[in-house]
Amino acid sequence: MKIGAFSPEIRLKTVEAVFEEASRMGFTQMQYDFATSHGEEMPADFHPGELERIASAGRLYGIEILAVNGTFNMIDTDLASRKEHIKRFERIAFACRALGCGIVTLCTGSRSKKSMWAWDPDTSSEAAWSDLIETTRQILPFAEQYDICLGVETEASNVVCTLERTRRYLDEIGSPRLKVIMDCANLFPAGTARVENVKPTIRKAFDLLGRDIILAHGKDVCASETIRFTYPGNGIVDYDFYFNLLKEYHYDKGLILHGIHGEEEFEPAIRVMREKLDRAGL
Repeated sequence: MKIGAFSPEIRLKTVEAVFEEASRMGFTQMQYDFATSHGEEMPADFHPGELERIASAGRLYGIEILAVNGTFNMIDTDLASRKEHIKRFERIAFACRALGCGIVTLCTGSRSKKSMWAWDPDTSSEAAWSDLIETTRQILPFAEQYDICLGVETEASNVVCTLERTRRYLDEIGSPRLKVIMDCANLFPAGTARVENVKPTIRKAFDLLGRDIILAHGKDVCASETIRFTYPGNGIVDYDFYFNLLKEYHYDKGLILHGIHGEEEFEPAIRVMREKLDRAGL
């Protein structure tokens, strides 16, 4: 299995430098965030030549762009902001195809005023759920138009915060364009990140969602009463178990490493993931 980088975690100043460094470290795939080239994740539009520059850098350094980020607060109570981001999502979907990839990532959103990645009790309300469904139905035509899939993760701070809600979301939308990004580190809300919970939780995730996985993430979480993410191989996620389940469900795409917060963390993360993928026969 190929290993990919998450572009914002390679903190260099130019697109070319980011792809060159990814290649030097041994990555052959990437999940791309337009903040790398445009200073913001969802630009309003792209000037002539900008997307070709990114695609050319990928080709030059042998990096396949596997997915692009299209995350915005899908249940934002600021309706004007939500409408603007839905409009921008069409441009992200267009860019995705222009870069030769077929996945745009989602953030199902939060009612928090601080961040779409912060929890607020109203996020679990039926009104928030209805907003999510409405927004999803507005962006689905872009997925169909540009022949892409939308990737959703279970996220403790978002509307889709449990495995059961992820399954409900897929079933209620009922579109083959909506798929799952499996990130096992995200499956442990505050107070549950304990070693004894790891295998049962990952097993349940695959039982509910395994046939809908379109992308696998490699991120980790520390044993803690709070949520403390870390680089893959440095936490409690059982990667041998995770990779054997990916093999069982015939997943054949890449593994995007995530949760790397310092340059010194790349080498151990890549080394450990390669060792475990080899052990799993992937």
